[in-house]
Amino acid sequence: MIEGSDFIGLGYNFLQLTINSIEEMEKQGNKSLLFFKGNLSDDELKSRYDDKTKWNDNNIAIPVLFNFYHGVELVLKGLILRCGGQFPNKHKLSFFIDELSKTPNPPSNNLINHFKTILSFDLNNFFNSNNKSVDSFYESFKYPQYKNGESIIFKDIRGLDSEGLKLFIKIKDLAVQVKIEIMDWLAIETNRNTK
Repeated sequence: MIEGSDFIGLGYNFLQLTINSIEEMEKQGNKSLLFFKGNLSDDELKSRYDDKTKWNDNNIAIPVLFNFYHGVELVLKGLILRCGGQFPNKHKLSFFIDELSKTPNPPSNNLINHFKTILSFDLNNFFNSNNKSVDSFYESFKYPQYKNGESIIFKDIRGLDSEGLKLFIKIKDLAVQVKIEIMDWLAIETNRNTK
């Protein structure tokens, strides 16, 4: 097995879960305000509402974002290993991009630039509102508070209906593009190595 492949494969799994979840959000429209016809009991109303909003950003935004960034982290770690670098035992995404660029056989600029795009992606000012950066994703989407006891503010990424849906579709597109960029790079590498 090629060094780093396990990390890339597992990262793909997290990215695929992100993609699948956002596609379900798209199908339901990410609506939080719904109207129902008929004379429904409270239990029936709650059951219907829960079913129609189970993929709403109020319910899945935080785990989807954690999966997205964790998938990116795993893929970056795998790429560092695949390109001849040393395993980085950290969670800091910007560090991984720097390390990937310094590996003995760095990947294409397109791939590195795509990861830079992911790291600079504005999550409706979520990181700014919390005085953090994407490098703190591991804390920001794993716990309701930071280590200093300060509560995390999630209003910029939850309960946003159509605006939230647009945000998550962009995230889905970024996740899909990771897979495309890696496959393109691997095809070029394979072609180069067979000549």
